[in-house]
Amino acid sequence: VANLEEARRRIRQLNGHYGRCPFHLELIECDVAGQWPPRPAFDVAIYTSALEHLPREQGVASLRNTAAALAPGGRLFLSTPNTPGQPPRRLQHRVHVYEWHHGELAAILAGAGLVIDQIIGLLPPPDAAVSAALASKFGDGAARWHERLRQGSPAPFLDTVAVAAIPDVAAGRRDVCSS
Repeated sequence: VANLEEARRRIRQLNGHYGRCPFHLELIECDVAGQWPPRPAFDVAIYTSALEHLPREQGVASLRNTAAALAPGGRLFLSTPNTPGQPPRRLQHRVHVYEWHHGELAAILAGAGLVIDQIIGLLPPPDAAVSAALASKFGDGAARWHERLRQGSPAPFLDTVAVAAIPDVAAGRRDVCSS
């Protein structure tokens, strides 16, 4: 409840600064894994930094509910950690309950009737394997270019930008899905 109140306060603040929002925006409180209140279908769902805070089965149910609530051609923007290995996985962050690997998550999204249209890497892998992944995907020249750029740019900045092109190794990713 406190997070929703904070979001509503920020929306009012932004509306006061920039003028009214040019699209309909509504925040709804419900159990995402349970029965949702009756609502008209919506065009966009933004599901960011939340899925990993649910037990696996509740996460699956919430993704199915989100997919069912999207209008035909609706879009889901889903951001979550990408943690390799088989469950149970070692969590990247202690506050998480369950972290997904992209292969497992892709199967759940497909089963919910969603098509992954785009995958964007958000967080570099913890082992700084960015150069190796760039070389694997784009060739040795890309890896050399990345290493040259690293000499003048902080790795946390550069690697975060570079990992957008190599989502398979990203520690976090955004899946852009359509219904």
